[in-house]
Amino acid sequence: MRTGFEVNGDYRLMDSAELVYILTNSAVMVNRVQEKEIAYGENCNFEEVLAKMTPGKRNLVMAGVELYKRCNSKKNEKQQIKCSTDIYDIMHPYLCDNKTEECWAIFLNQSSRVTRKIRVSAGGYAMCPVDVRVILKEAILCEAVALIICHNHPSGNHMPSSEDDKLTTALRSASNTLNINMIDHVIIVNDTYYSNADEGRIYTDYGGTLQ
Repeated sequence: MRTGFEVNGDYRLMDSAELVYILTNSAVMVNRVQEKEIAYGENCNFEEVLAKMTPGKRNLVMAGVELYKRCNSKKNEKQQIKCSTDIYDIMHPYLCDNKTEECWAIFLNQSSRVTRKIRVSAGGYAMCPVDVRVILKEAILCEAVALIICHNHPSGNHMPSSEDDKLTTALRSASNTLNINMIDHVIIVNDTYYSNADEGRIYTDYGGTLQ
């Protein structure tokens, strides 16, 4: 069965200027998009397009975008987490275009399948304070055997900061005390990511057993 996005070829065949006009009904905005694409080779700015919409249409579009991201993420949620790429596939729709930092926790069962994921903290442009106790409380409530944390860096730098390292160390130590395996701490930036497990900074087996 094909989705609405696959069936609806009319919109997929339109150029950006045509789509912008449908959303904004603004010839000025269309001209601006065409100028950027033709003269400068730049893509249209979605935030500029949103700014030209009526409040009602803007809310409708943003709700549609958010629902589409969540539906795409749902496709991957029940799969077994076998590697860091699986984490990236699940969390990328939630974190890829955020302007501020957010930290999410993913909880796994004995089969390394996702049982729940929640946002545990929302911060500013450069930091996101996280309380380890909040993560472990949620892990206990959903009877998690293992957990993963994931956050974004709006700066575009995918390398962990000193605060990120402190969080990894603190959560790993605390989760071990409760016999809950911390599988990974993943940092998502645009179309790439950093995995502490892949870099050997967390010694783990994605099959579910810590080494």
